[in-house]
Amino acid sequence: MTSGAGRAHSLSLRTIAISELEDSGNILQSEFWGKFRAGPHWTPLAFHWEFQASSGRFLLLLRRFQLGLKFAYIPYGPKIPDNLRSEVLSRFLCELAAELKAYLGIACFFLRFDLAEEDNQIPGKNSELLPRPMGSDRDFHRHVVQLNCPLRRASHRVQPQSTVILNLGVDEKQLLTNMHRKTRYNIGLAARKGVVVSRYAGQSAIARLSQWYRLYQETASRDRISVRDIVYYKRLFEISEITAQPQFSLYIAEHHGDTVAGIIVARFGGSVTYMYGASGALKREMMPNHLLQWTAIRDAKTEGATEYDFFGIPRSNSPNHPMHGLWRFKMGFGGTILHYLGAWDYPYGAVLYRLFRCVERLRGYLIDRRKTKRNLGQ
Repeated sequence: MTSGAGRAHSLSLRTIAISELEDSGNILQSEFWGKFRAGPHWTPLAFHWEFQASSGRFLLLLRRFQLGLKFAYIPYGPKIPDNLRSEVLSRFLCELAAELKAYLGIACFFLRFDLAEEDNQIPGKNSELLPRPMGSDRDFHRHVVQLNCPLRRASHRVQPQSTVILNLGVDEKQLLTNMHRKTRYNIGLAARKGVVVSRYAGQSAIARLSQWYRLYQETASRDRISVRDIVYYKRLFEISEITAQPQFSLYIAEHHGDTVAGIIVARFGGSVTYMYGASGALKREMMPNHLLQWTAIRDAKTEGATEYDFFGIPRSNSPNHPMHGLWRFKMGFGGTILHYLGAWDYPYGAVLYRLFRCVERLRGYLIDRRKTKRNLGQ
């Protein structure tokens, strides 16, 4: 076979068992995530690839729709070796998408990559840490066009395209020094006002989950975001109990008997990731969210983690952005911004893909409009 540029394929691909996935430090590319997402609508598949002098493994999720239609999704993957520069990266992904088609069936009309590779031309705090050999979004797109490859920027991002990483390789005093002064103040305020944070795991976490979920529903209503059924979050803890990694923890903040906030974090390898957060209107002035995060950060450091991932901030720090408050809160802890290449689609069926893309764009527009109206007080 040949690629769009007329070159012979240099990529080899084979299926492997989910249990053979490597510990890449990425929870969304783990055996756990494959087992967790397996169900009536999602089928997890695992692959081993070899390309030039590099090789790796990745998890793919196959989503089933009505009428037998499907699309494939690779969350934060595949992990790209640093020696694949942007022109080689684009060819690798185009060849990989073409090879995967044989494993996905004729009912699969597109493949979506969610690339957790850093985009080094987006400025951010500590921008000197952003450059990597693979190049930038602009370079990547240019090389895709040169290859005559159908890969294109997705109309919707499933995973956050920007995040904040907190380096835990310094002592607690330095961590506090690196924070915004208001963040430090709010941590102290919560402690002085009597906010108490407790940590739960396994069955004890499941027993407290309903309290957290009520707050999560309130958060979703306030911020106009979608919320999954509580069964989804319960399964996180259930599946993690039968896999070696990750380790999930539920942190609950209480004040004089009132449950006021809670977060779910996951430890995978050397990284701890803040996955989900919930808070209500009751006693928000006590600043429980700041103490929750600080408690989780301290625990992560004490237990040997090297970084704390806040898992998502808006790509823009504009005060007019509807999620600017989230940006301020997470950046207040003093981490480093990372911008990823994000989601890219490889269509297998042009007509169905165009229709899906239009529907997805409309849905995204309506969601953004609701958030913007809320931000403007409408």
